[in-house]
Formats: sequence, structure tokens, C-alpha cells
Amino acid sequence: MSDQVAGQEPFELAAVRNREDYADALTRLIARGRRERCITVLSATEAYAVAELLGQYAQLDPADRLHQLAATMASRIYSRLGV
Repeated sequence: MSDQVAGQEPFELAAVRNREDYADALTRLIARGRRERCITVLSATEAYAVAELLGQYAQLDPADRLHQLAATMASRIYSRLGV
């Protein structure tokens, strides 16, 4: 990957090679995100819809790492929404 592309990809997902790398990269992002300040990106209604979608995805295969990450994120969104 060129330095120019790397600078445009701050979340380090462009270099993932497979599903396992992707799950690892997302796990690192989630951990990093817990230490960063929060910003408003979505309305509460949009955030709720995202949490619902993540929750539905998580239920498809609860043992899969990506599905577990989806469940974690859905739970955090619901918690922040006070649901």
C-alpha cells in the first residue's frame, strides 16, 4: 500500500487479508474507540436502527467472531441510548 493510500485510511482496514484479520482489526478499533472522545454522528433514531441491524446480524451465528463484535457494538449503542 502506498503512503498516500495509508494516509487516507486511518482505521487500518485496507490491509486485511481475510476474515480473521478483519475481525482482529475491528477488535483493535473497538478497543481504541473506547479510549477516544465521543462525537455525535447519528441521530438517536439512526443509532437505534444501527443497533437493531447489528443485533440481527449477531444472532445469525453467535459463535462467529464478527457476529460477536456486532453484538458488542449493538450492546454499547443500546447502552448509550439508555435502552
